[in-house]
Amino acid sequence: MRRLLSAADRRLAAFSLLEVVVAVAIFAVGMVAIVGLFAPIARSVTDTADTDRAARVADALRLKLRTMPVADVVALFKEAGASGHELAAADARSDYDLSRDPDLLFANRDGTKIGPYNDPVWIDPVSRRNSDREKFFEIALVRAEALSPAPYDTVDATGATVRVDPDATAPFLAYTARLRWPAYIGDGTATGTIQFGANPAGSVRFDHSRKQVLHFSGTIAR
Repeated sequence: MRRLLSAADRRLAAFSLLEVVVAVAIFAVGMVAIVGLFAPIARSVTDTADTDRAARVADALRLKLRTMPVADVVALFKEAGASGHELAAADARSDYDLSRDPDLLFANRDGTKIGPYNDPVWIDPVSRRNSDREKFFEIALVRAEALSPAPYDTVDATGATVRVDPDATAPFLAYTARLRWPAYIGDGTATGTIQFGANPAGSVRFDHSRKQVLHFSGTIAR
């Protein structure tokens, strides 16, 4: 027959309230630590997915540029300046506003839409106004001057200034494209979207330093 436990035996076999509280506290600390590990893992997965999307957008951009007139592509090129190419000089400014740079292109996440800031492709179907909601990648084309020198002025034998335009006769034009993301973030609505890194009230109105970046080279043949 099974022996009945005495009251003293039952007290010894049970957990005290203090032991339960300590166990719950240890479990809670462990769970917080485990949950804390998921945040960087989730960010890493998101960053990897966005990098894969950027690579696909790069392919879509190459196709897009091939369909554009050469003169229109050249008009988007960032040229070299005294302190580096115009893009570097612009990024160094604390007020560099993407929406005010006419030489930038933007793309949505899957690369099905690519165009400058005010391109009709960004018209919101509801408000019928230009929307930043889908502008995830910003794209800048930097002239590869070693292969495609920019137009320059020279002096001819008579002393007159002559404009030399290598683009007019070059069989191809070379560039380096820089994709940065996210360009805009928000709640997914047409009006609830702002530039990533925007701080209108701060001394640095736009901070682009925390964006992800992908560079790739390409050419446009005539």
